[in-house]
Amino acid sequence: MKKKVKKQSGYSLPSKIGIALAMYAKTQLMLMVVVTVAIWIILSKLGVQFALLLALMTGSVSVIPIVGITTAAIIASAVAIFDTIRFLPNTSVLLEGLVVLTIYALLNIAVDYFLSPYLIGKSSGIHPYALLFFVLMGTWIFGIWGAFLTVPAILVGRVISDHYKG
Repeated sequence: MKKKVKKQSGYSLPSKIGIALAMYAKTQLMLMVVVTVAIWIILSKLGVQFALLLALMTGSVSVIPIVGITTAAIIASAVAIFDTIRFLPNTSVLLEGLVVLTIYALLNIAVDYFLSPYLIGKSSGIHPYALLFFVLMGTWIFGIWGAFLTVPAILVGRVISDHYKG
């Protein structure tokens, strides 16, 4: 049974928009924490230096769909390559960098294409694949700004539409 999003009757339009954007911000914060903890645990287990710092950086830029974790992956793999302590003994430093890039790529796929659309869709009542489609289109058309602002714009549009529908 699909859970319906509560209708906010009796609220003004600006209040409804504020509630929708607050839910979005709360979901983004939750995703940031999940990404930070996951990267910290994985990099710590691998023995990459500055694992907590890299995890905090990754979590903070993960709010930018598609681009955020990719940028953090490049930095983390550079740290793994130039790290003096090898977490894969008797292997190339480039292989260690590739392992870190692969971990970030898998995390990026899991968060941007599954977890984020699911959680935001669940909190907003918009289908997760519709959100993913709109974010990809917004990124393609407007670049980084489209990636960052597509979902809030869709949420505001949805609230306005629902408000005037009755």
